[in-house]
Amino acid sequence: MAKKLNIFILSPFALENGRGGEISSIELASGLNKFYNVTFMDTNIFTGKRLLSTNAINKKLKGLKKSRRLKFATLNVLNRNFNFPYPWEIIKLYRIIKNQDIIYTSYFNFKTILMLIFFKLIHRKAKFIIGYRKPLYSEKLFSLYNLKYRISILFLSKFRKRIYHHTLSNQAKKFLENFYDPKSIIHITHGIELENYLDNGKEKKRNNLLNFVYIGYLDDVHKGVGVLLNAIEEFLEENHDLKVFFEFCGMGPLEPKLIKLEAKYPNYVKFNGYVSNDLIPIYYKKSDVFLFSSRVEPFPRTIMEALASKLIIVCTKTIGSVELLKNKEFAFFLKELSPSAIKEKIQEIYEIWIKQPIKFKELQSLAKEYVFSNYSFIRELEMFKQWISSILKQM
Repeated sequence: MAKKLNIFILSPFALENGRGGEISSIELASGLNKFYNVTFMDTNIFTGKRLLSTNAINKKLKGLKKSRRLKFATLNVLNRNFNFPYPWEIIKLYRIIKNQDIIYTSYFNFKTILMLIFFKLIHRKAKFIIGYRKPLYSEKLFSLYNLKYRISILFLSKFRKRIYHHTLSNQAKKFLENFYDPKSIIHITHGIELENYLDNGKEKKRNNLLNFVYIGYLDDVHKGVGVLLNAIEEFLEENHDLKVFFEFCGMGPLEPKLIKLEAKYPNYVKFNGYVSNDLIPIYYKKSDVFLFSSRVEPFPRTIMEALASKLIIVCTKTIGSVELLKNKEFAFFLKELSPSAIKEKIQEIYEIWIKQPIKFKELQSLAKEYVFSNYSFIRELEMFKQWISSILKQM
C-alpha cells in the first residue's frame, strides 16, 4: 500500500477572524484530509473582533485535529501592528514541516516569505505552495501595497524551484506569469459547500416584498457601505410606497450610521448585527437581491453564497465580481460606486419584479444553476487533488 502524502496547511491568521480566507483554509484542510495526512495550523494574529466561534470552527474541521497555533509577538507603532514570530516558534514549526511533503500557506507579508525560503533551503524534498487571496496590485501605482508585492515577487523569483503559486482570480494568474513559469501557477477558485444551500422548505422568500440583503463588514474604505447606505436613504426618501425591504448582517465602523437609518425607516430597514457563519444561509434564502458594494475584491465568496440561494446580484465592478459574473443576466453591474448608480439598479430590478415576475423568477433560478454547476467545494477539492498529483510527478 502506497504511503499517504503528508500535507501541511498554515492559515496566517487566527481562524476566529472568520473571514473568507480563514473559512476556505478550514474547508480545504478538512477536505484534503480525506485523501492525505493533513496537518493544519493557524496563528494567534487577530485583525479585529472574533467572528467565528470554537464550535463553528470544530464543525467545519469535521474531525480534523488542528495543531497548536503558531504564536507571533505584536508590536504597535503609530497605530499600526507589526507581527514577528517568536524564535522558538520557528523551531517548533520546522519540526513539523520537516516531515511534510507539501506545505501550503497564503501570502501574508514579506516575513512569511523569508520564513518560507528558510524552510525551503533546509528542507530540500518538500514542495511549497503560496496562495494569493488578495489583488496583486493597487490602482495607486506608487503605493506601499504595490511595493510590498513587487519586492516579494521579485525575491521569490530567485528561489523559484519547488515553489508553486495558487491564485483565486485569473487576473492574478496572468500577472504572476510575468515573473514565474506558467506551469508553476494554477488558478483554482473557491467553492462553497452546496449542501448548506439546498432547498429545505424552512426559509421562504417573502412574496409581498422585494427583499435586498447585505452581508459583510460594515466599512466604506473597502466595502463601500457608506455609499450604499446613502443610496438607500435617498431611495427611501424619494419612494414612500414601494414594496421593498433592506436587511443587513455584519459589524464594523458604520454600525451607528446603519442603526440611525433603521430608526428612521423601521418598516424598510433591519439591522441584525453580526450573524454567526452557520446561520448566514437563513438570511440569504429569505432574500431576493444581494447588494455587493466592495471597492476591491479578488474573488467574493459572498456572491457565490448569494447565487446558491437564488439571489439576483447588484454589484460593483471588482476583479472578482467581473470574473465571476461577466455577461450573466442575473448580475446588475453598477457603472460606478455612487448613490445615483445604486438607486438606478434598485429601481430597475424593482420594475422587473413588479412587471415581469416570471422573468424575475427565471433569473433567480439561473443564478442558482450557475453556481451549483461551477462553484461547488467538491469541484474545488477535485482540482486541488489533480494539481497535487501533477506536483507529485515532479518529486
